[in-house]
Amino acid sequence: MKTRALLFALAVLPLVSARAQGTIKATTRMRPDGSTATTVVNPDTRTSEETISDQSGKVLSKTIFYLNEQNFAKGATHLDGQGKVRYKETYKFDYSGKIMEATLFGPRNEPLGRRVFVYEGKAQPTRVEDYDASGNLVTGGRKSGTTRGGPPEIRRAVPAQ
Repeated sequence: MKTRALLFALAVLPLVSARAQGTIKATTRMRPDGSTATTVVNPDTRTSEETISDQSGKVLSKTIFYLNEQNFAKGATHLDGQGKVRYKETYKFDYSGKIMEATLFGPRNEPLGRRVFVYEGKAQPTRVEDYDASGNLVTGGRKSGTTRGGPPEIRRAVPAQ
């Protein structure tokens, strides 16, 4: 009887341990305007979902990040408040984890263009270049710090927690 219980425990223990490693983690942050950003990381599905809600709890937008084996975002789908896909993107990184390029796609996977981050030896990009779906430069290469509506969003490969 003791042998049977020991064999059962040895068979089930790895399953319980593996399940414990796949713990879902949720984090909610209050933003300066009173809205909230809730991030749910699910290691089993390799996703990180960020939901932005206003003060009353109404969902304004949602972004689903797709994670690789090291829990780095390799792409994302951006949705509006009703869950309708606005656009998608995939990321390319250099060896140090800095984002080099984001390729953008429409809701039906049609190419929209790409955004190239140029670093010129610095930790933060010195400029950002936008290209349309045909590969034509759209902007003259905005200087870092002159993005539309506020500070630049510098993306660095950081494992999802």
